[in-house]
Amino acid sequence: MLVGMEIVKPKGLLLEIPDCPKEFFAYGDKSLLGRECLTVVGTRDISSYGRAVISLFLGEFLRDLGIVVVSGLARGVDGYVHRTCLKRGIQTIGVVPGGIDSAIPMENRDICREMIKRNLVLAEYPAGTKMSKYMFIQRNRILAGMSKSTIVIEAGEKSGSLTTAKLALDYNRDVYVVPGNITSPVSKGCNILAREGANILT
Repeated sequence: MLVGMEIVKPKGLLLEIPDCPKEFFAYGDKSLLGRECLTVVGTRDISSYGRAVISLFLGEFLRDLGIVVVSGLARGVDGYVHRTCLKRGIQTIGVVPGGIDSAIPMENRDICREMIKRNLVLAEYPAGTKMSKYMFIQRNRILAGMSKSTIVIEAGEKSGSLTTAKLALDYNRDVYVVPGNITSPVSKGCNILAREGANILT
């Protein structure tokens, strides 16, 4: 058991989804659970455009409004989202698939350690759990269920972020996409969502 871990029950909007987790292994500030959240997800192959968009949208006004930004602690967009929040004092929650020790890429381990100090990292499984592909889908339902709105910033045609967006729609939540270059593979998924009627952020 990692230092600072507590088993906690879900709160807030997450309780409304049909497949709500029974409990979390929580590391960090548990008071963030149940707060008003905004989910931001996207490709692991983030581009300079994706970084610029995140820097533009994740302004300090979110901190002033008390909104907690949720993402998945994966490499790419997720990691950049959490890192930007930490720099700007915006509170953030990372939701990992599997256990906390097996799901976080090496490049984001420092972000995770920093988040545990003043923010929050959630896992549905205990440390030491062997990873399986289905755990990523399970994690995505949590990302979609925690917030009224989900923003997709850069996503390939088969990106897991599209799964998160579709789950959010199933839960009657708002989905926003950032349109991208039509020749860019990491914008293809966002452009498809925009064509299908998702809200467009500009």
